[in-house]
Amino acid sequence: MDTTLLQSFLAVANSQSFSLAAQRLNVTQSTVSHQIARLEDHLGKQLFIRTTRSCRLTAEGREVVEYAAKVIRIVDEMEQNFRPSLLRGTVVVGVPDDYHLFCPLTQAFKAFMESKPGVSIEVRAGLSADLQRDLHERKIDLAVIREVPAADPAESLITNKLVWIMSDSWTPPRDGVLPLAMVAGTCTYRRTAIAALNDCGLPWRCILSCTSLEGVLAVVQAGMAVSVVMDGDVRGGVVAAPDDGLFPQLPMSSLTIRFAEGEPSLMGRALARTIANVLKRKDRAVAELEHRT
Repeated sequence: MDTTLLQSFLAVANSQSFSLAAQRLNVTQSTVSHQIARLEDHLGKQLFIRTTRSCRLTAEGREVVEYAAKVIRIVDEMEQNFRPSLLRGTVVVGVPDDYHLFCPLTQAFKAFMESKPGVSIEVRAGLSADLQRDLHERKIDLAVIREVPAADPAESLITNKLVWIMSDSWTPPRDGVLPLAMVAGTCTYRRTAIAALNDCGLPWRCILSCTSLEGVLAVVQAGMAVSVVMDGDVRGGVVAAPDDGLFPQLPMSSLTIRFAEGEPSLMGRALARTIANVLKRKDRAVAELEHRT
């Protein structure tokens, strides 16, 4: 049996959506539908009940979930043990240019490479839109993608807050026009901030666009402008704006892992699992600390 069929099946089962499964696997929805049809033909059972608004597992489909997960796990373990050459070479991973993510991601890379010394990792940091393009063009093997608003919980590794930031000494401008410092290009934070301001009818002007988040933070630290970042990137002379109605509410964001088109490589799947485990573990630790305080 082609394990790609089982991977598509699990993606649909976990997300309860053919379209979300296609996004997760970075293939077309018709490809996912075709693979599920092939699996149903092979097993002689209907696995999903689909309507225009929902997709749910049949009783037989629920039974298949556990088998499919075991098969994928066992195949991966078998190939790692008996075909070590498959885990040699370089895996190229894209990551968001978020400062607070580099520490846990580095922990994941370290753990992965210690267990698989024949593999090297090439990291490309950038905007999520650019990483999506690189996935489509197969320039990278997988990517951690920042999604705003947050993706479906079944797709998300972790969920974070977007916050407005300013310096301690910043005061609203007398003319009422909000000065912004934003990352240039297809930045998700930039798009989200401008959309929120426009929706509320608040006037703004972008006084600085920079290709580096560090450049944006420097301008905010100087009290020249405000910006939007993840709550984990609030640091060093920058504070989160109080929730006093001056700034519009921002949506939640999430991190997901996407693969290049086609069947993910063994190395890519293994690295994705390591990244997911480390990020989820860090998120649980943060949540427990916040609960205690």
